[in-house]
Parts: sequence; structure tokens; C-alpha cells
Amino acid sequence: MYDALYECHDIILEFAMTEPISALFAACVLILEIIGKWTGMGYELANIVIFVLIQPALIVLFSYLWLKEKRRR
Repeated sequence: MYDALYECHDIILEFAMTEPISALFAACVLILEIIGKWTGMGYELANIVIFVLIQPALIVLFSYLWLKEKRRR
């Protein structure tokens, strides 16, 4: 599973020196692909689950908890 990271390690580091934003994006895509393979969902579904479902749900949850705590004080 982590073979892809080890294979791309040198390429990503070399690329990071010349184009850091593109290297960061490529690393994030690689991590999403690994998550997709590990869970069996695939890249696209892992992307949707993380950034369309989990992230907004966490934002709403933490906003609710913050407002609840703010009202208590």
C-alpha cells in the first residue's frame, strides 16, 4: 500500500524544489489514491467522502459546540 509513496518519494522531493504548489497537490492526490485503495472506495469516492461529507460535518459540529459553549458563558 505504501509502495507508491516510497516509489514517488524522490520524484516528489525533486519536484517540490522547483514547483512546490504542484508537488503539494500531487502528494495530496497520491494520499487520496492510497486512502481509496486501502478502503476499497477508489479515489473519487474517497475525495467525495472526505471533502463533501466529513469536512462540512466537522465544521458544522465544531460551530455548534462553539456556539453552545459561548452561550453558556
